[in-house]
Amino acid sequence: MTWLSLGSLALPHQLQRQGVSLRAEMSRLGVELTTGQSSNPQKKLRGDVGPLAAIEARLSRIDAYEQNARVVVGRVNTTQTTMSKLDSSRSQIMSSMLAASMVGGAADSLVNAGASAKAALQDAISALSVRVAGQAVFSGVATDRDPLVDAETMLAAVVPLVNGFNSAQDVATTVNSAFTDPGGLFETAFYQGVGSAPEAMIDDGSPELALPTAADPAVRELLAGLVTAALVAEPSMSLQQGQRRQLAQSSAEALLGNAGAMTGVQARIGDAQARLDTQLLQFSTERDALTLSRGALVGVDPYEAATRLEEARTQLETLYTVTARTSRLSLTGYLR
Repeated sequence: MTWLSLGSLALPHQLQRQGVSLRAEMSRLGVELTTGQSSNPQKKLRGDVGPLAAIEARLSRIDAYEQNARVVVGRVNTTQTTMSKLDSSRSQIMSSMLAASMVGGAADSLVNAGASAKAALQDAISALSVRVAGQAVFSGVATDRDPLVDAETMLAAVVPLVNGFNSAQDVATTVNSAFTDPGGLFETAFYQGVGSAPEAMIDDGSPELALPTAADPAVRELLAGLVTAALVAEPSMSLQQGQRRQLAQSSAEALLGNAGAMTGVQARIGDAQARLDTQLLQFSTERDALTLSRGALVGVDPYEAATRLEEARTQLETLYTVTARTSRLSLTGYLR
């Protein structure tokens, strides 16, 4: 009859099971010590996971809303920067037109001023074609296309409307009507966008932000003033020199009158920027509060977790020692 008992045969398997159990315990405690949260919240909360689920759901919504808000922040900031550029260009062309309209100025002052206005028109159209994340900012919901035709196309469509006019006032009125009248040339031939700018909802129940497009009345007035100023140097126009000076003065007055509308648009965008900043701050504050609440529900004591982890490590080292000694046992050693 052999001396080797059934318990001795089972000993290696028992040691292996204990090793697996201790390693799993160490892994669990390591995760809890790193994250500061229980690895089994259901057990810790005794099955009442409703409050935890509500916190996790709100945190997920905050992450989604915050991501949307940051995308909108990029669009709003870009819009504000563009409007500032347009307003600066408006002021510069207004000043040059006023100088060119003065009687007794240099003969080529009107030509130079008109060329500057045409360049400003091109720059304005280029600025309004800005994109964020591949989407046109000033095209409304038609984010796949530029909002406006180019300056050459715009002028080529306007010049035939005013050719043959002998009065600067008639020219200025016609250009202004083409840009501002409903169903006019601007809406039918110049503007390529559709509707208002699309914006993601920032939070539950919060109103969407209304950003301007290239069809905003203030922008249309600005473009009309720049086109009028550019016509001052148009060679095909039949206006006399005096009437060209009058046209330069009319464009300067139009651009000056546009200042209030441009300021209003920038103020509206500034309000949107302030709302976004406030909303992002609220998200951050709410996230911190929810994180603290979640920690109170499923958080673990880091000192206790570290102590238990050290105990498990000590037990595992002891198990390895016992296993090593057991594996060295032999019949000869037993008989001695």
